[in-house]
Amino acid sequence: MYKIKRLAPDDRLKYKPLMFQWLYLQLEQSIRNGQGQSRFMLIGAEVGDAPVGLAVLELREGAGAQCAMLQCLFVDKRWRRKGIASSIMGEVRSLCLEKQAQSLEVYYYSGKSSTETIEAWLKKEGWTQPLCDAVVFHINSDIARASWLRERPLPSGLELFLWAEKKEHELKQSIEAADAVFPDFLSPFKTFAPLEPGNSLGLMSEQGIKGWSMTYRLTEDTILYDAVYIAPEYQQVGLAFHMLARSIRLQLEAGIPYGIFTVNRGTPVMMKLARQWLGPYSWKTSEKRICYLPLK
Repeated sequence: MYKIKRLAPDDRLKYKPLMFQWLYLQLEQSIRNGQGQSRFMLIGAEVGDAPVGLAVLELREGAGAQCAMLQCLFVDKRWRRKGIASSIMGEVRSLCLEKQAQSLEVYYYSGKSSTETIEAWLKKEGWTQPLCDAVVFHINSDIARASWLRERPLPSGLELFLWAEKKEHELKQSIEAADAVFPDFLSPFKTFAPLEPGNSLGLMSEQGIKGWSMTYRLTEDTILYDAVYIAPEYQQVGLAFHMLARSIRLQLEAGIPYGIFTVNRGTPVMMKLARQWLGPYSWKTSEKRICYLPLK
């Protein structure tokens, strides 16, 4: 028989095998920053003393209310179809209500072997119908045929630089000096995966940082293009794809064969450009989907 328990931060090593690597790194950084269980909360399932299931809940502030994201729900293959996931979710609901979370959300991707199973389970548990949150463009070396990859001069007063060559506190100061305002999903300081130093780029003027194109190494042969930001005064001169073109050229020169671009539906201009310029050279497109679970 299994038991469900709320875990302490010290339990993370025991449950590490059940967690995504990028999520474990975020958890470690949260603990180092002193956030502890104020940001991440873990609920485990054990048989005897052995972990067989895990949920990782992340609490966030949004629009003046507490919201929660289910970052991970995993059950060991040998213990599936025994009600463990549903039992874990019962404890997740209780925890959300205690924390006065107004909503619970989960993200997943279409086009995977597990997608159909995930969606059937979400429907059974009472989650809302899935919505497309972002479109994912998958590229390989065929992107080298794109005419827009060629080098172009930057507008006067701007220069590109490798993000990893500057210190983080200097970058943050420069962004503050430029009064950059951007949504969280375009932040250049995410920690879910290792930053790719070879082709993460920044755009700078004398007034401070005016943009960036951040990439992360997902696997040895795949780079994720995650966040592209251009300051409002430069958004109409094609600088987003100028940076992406340079970044892709650097990827190809390094011999890294695959790239993934996630384009949020909250950026319609970027979505239009991505469909026009990335779409024809993508070997596959998929969706990042979101579902919500009513808590009241």
